[in-house]
Amino acid sequence: MSENYFYSFPGDARPTLAEVGGKGFSLIEASRASLSVPPGFVLSRHFFEPWFSLLEKTPEWKYFVEASETDLRQAADALKNAAIHFGFNDEQKRAIAQALEPSEARLFAVRSSSPHEDLEGASFAGGYETVLGVTMGGIEAAVHRCFQSCLDYRVFVYMRESGFNWSDPQIAVVVQTQIASDVAGVGFSIHPVTNNYDEVVFNANWGLGETVVAGAVTPDTFVVDTVSGAIVEKKIGSKESSVWLKKTGGTEEKKGFKSEECTLADAQIRELAELVKKVERHYGKPMDIEWAFAEGKLFLLQARPITAYVPLAPEMITEPGARKRLYFDLSITAEGMTRPISFLGTSSFHSVLRAAGKILFFRDINLDIDRAVAHASPGRLYVNVSTFLRLLGKERIVKLFSNIDPLAMKALEQLDETAYMPAISRLRLLPFGLLLRLPMILLYIAYAQHNPEWVHRHINKYISRFEQEATKLIRSDLPLRVISDSLTPKLFGWVFLRLIPLVIASRFALERLMRVTENDQGKDKLTRSLPHNVTIEMSLALSRLGKLVPLGISVEQLERQIKSNEAPQEFLAVWSRFMEKYGGRGPEEIDLASPRYRDNPKMLLELVLSLKNNSGETPEEAFERGVHERKATFASMHAKLLAKNSRQARQFENDYNTLVHFGGLRETHKYYLIYVGAQMRERILAIASRYVERGRLDTVEQIFDLSIEQVDAAQGNQSLDLRALARENTVFLKKLKRVARPPTLIDSRGFIPRPPAQSVREGEHAGVAISSGIVRGRVKVLHTPNEKPFLKGEILVARATDPGWTPLFINAAGVILEVGGVLQHGALVAREYGLPCVAGIDHATDLWKDGTLVEVDGSTGIVRIIELST
Repeated sequence: MSENYFYSFPGDARPTLAEVGGKGFSLIEASRASLSVPPGFVLSRHFFEPWFSLLEKTPEWKYFVEASETDLRQAADALKNAAIHFGFNDEQKRAIAQALEPSEARLFAVRSSSPHEDLEGASFAGGYETVLGVTMGGIEAAVHRCFQSCLDYRVFVYMRESGFNWSDPQIAVVVQTQIASDVAGVGFSIHPVTNNYDEVVFNANWGLGETVVAGAVTPDTFVVDTVSGAIVEKKIGSKESSVWLKKTGGTEEKKGFKSEECTLADAQIRELAELVKKVERHYGKPMDIEWAFAEGKLFLLQARPITAYVPLAPEMITEPGARKRLYFDLSITAEGMTRPISFLGTSSFHSVLRAAGKILFFRDINLDIDRAVAHASPGRLYVNVSTFLRLLGKERIVKLFSNIDPLAMKALEQLDETAYMPAISRLRLLPFGLLLRLPMILLYIAYAQHNPEWVHRHINKYISRFEQEATKLIRSDLPLRVISDSLTPKLFGWVFLRLIPLVIASRFALERLMRVTENDQGKDKLTRSLPHNVTIEMSLALSRLGKLVPLGISVEQLERQIKSNEAPQEFLAVWSRFMEKYGGRGPEEIDLASPRYRDNPKMLLELVLSLKNNSGETPEEAFERGVHERKATFASMHAKLLAKNSRQARQFENDYNTLVHFGGLRETHKYYLIYVGAQMRERILAIASRYVERGRLDTVEQIFDLSIEQVDAAQGNQSLDLRALARENTVFLKKLKRVARPPTLIDSRGFIPRPPAQSVREGEHAGVAISSGIVRGRVKVLHTPNEKPFLKGEILVARATDPGWTPLFINAAGVILEVGGVLQHGALVAREYGLPCVAGIDHATDLWKDGTLVEVDGSTGIVRIIELST
């Protein structure tokens, strides 16, 4: 008999997770840590190899491994039936007998334990089999039943969706002393709803915990603050039924047993809180446990990593009980990025923040998060709201950031800001670099308002100079970090500090215009079709490309013709100019790892063809109409003012000229950030290609799992293991990647503040009015701009957008966004195209199926359902 057919616990054996599965590995580990785990053993994966060998020789196995997605259920059922009559060989029987020999238990719990189950990234909850109250004589049948569960269709589907090799089923089985519990349930070491790291949550029911695990009843719920030890919530569930262990084996159900009584005393609740935090400390991660009280003694039945929570990088977490920090996620609100930024992308933002810090604060703001206004954490970009609370106070912050994400600011309004106020003087947080430059900036703004044409020409000279300097540096042989640290100060000094004040001047001018025209109809037309908007210019250029596409051509054919230079010459000339200026752009473009249009022209050509096949007003016509409406609106309003007050009319004209010259520049500074990033990306990919050729990387994309410093170091150190560094760097990013919907607001103890629920009528959803107008259309829910075709007249529904989404707005009749405010990219483009837009509708991408007919009221912020999709 093979010695590794089983592993007993408690014991000294140290099997691998692959041998005993997630559940078995966790129980052995918990037992070794002297946690109160009932004794037992694990039949290892090797124990079941004889049965898998038999299966692989059957016709059902051949059918299974060759099955299509549509045939998988039938193939899995056939495979399961083929295994029904498998019996234990002599070696298997001896292994079970030897494992049971020291046990004094009369009843056992037999549980499946797959190597894929109960991992940090996959729980397989409810997929595998558990048999309770098993007698000594029933163990073999229970083990066989657990084995069959690894052949279940549900398991194969979950494996496929989780990225496992679904055609390679594996199983181990836990056989454990059954605890005849009086009360049992589950516990989480962090609050599963609010994500609060300082609150533990328990669900409990009478008898065995199976009813709680299976979600078959409404259990009691308890919440404990682990910092203060206070029981902050005690909610009695209806506990419709309970399951109890029978002394003779098996279980029995009781209906309504003590359903109105509380299952746990306060002392037991606190004992549970202590246990779950002890488990969390041992494993070093948030944990989900199963527990039971039997005759007053607490037992740990299972412990597994929590798979669904929002993690924070270690430097962002404060100690329990310490003063907390509050963070606002710019990656989502400003850039529409839900996936993590690459490791190299985050590394590049350190240069940006370092340059910004030295110019504005005379210090590197990366070095002290408590004094930072922004922070580049692995995978995400945050604003440190706590710093702003000290500098400005909550009321000003809410007003400032409501333009970016009003929903998050409604959540902030509900918070006690004193819990997040840093214990540091306001003086130490002040941006002295900005304050010293402020007089010159104000003079610059004033001069720009009086001489907008001259200032605009002056800006173009600096931008042209910056482009030349950036190209020269990136094409040099200097290390990446030297290039990055040389370029970013120039980007801030020559571009940002000259453009952003002008954008601010245009905002002030617009606010004055809106005040003067408060009661006038059509005042929103004053912002239509402003010149110098690089994102709108890109959209118009894309439309011109669409006009030149040959009729009846596919994306693949057009892509081949461009590569072979066989497309119509006029199209190729426009395509070349487009790629020269905009080829470095694309979805999620703030991340160096994101492919650009020049990397993957196909995603751009799909948009070009969608424009070719649409009738109606073209973007150029819409833009020209917007110019005409803007000029006519100005002329009409100016004439009215001139008749009343000539001085006010002159101010109105100055403000209008300021808006026209500088309002469109609002995305230019970001364009040059992307411009630099795109050129850096080309340089980095060239280095990656050499590393792949030399066998140091598996793919060119793997270089984005390194930092800039590591890429530089590798060029002088041939022995540096780049694959190992990439694996180490991406451990946390993989955790972040599992978060499907990152929050925009989160504190340093993981707590996610939520806005108060808004009252609406049935069939309505309330958000924030972003762009006025009312339109009806059928929704199309998109998570990426190239996910599926987006047709003329559809309502775009997205989490958030960045410039990579702009071409879709050409076809859109209206826009609905989960996050964002009046300054979010989608809001700006929607207003530019005159599209009704509503933002701040929580979980908007989950509310409707494609084809649902809705009415978008961009004036009131209400979305009404007209007809559900069938």
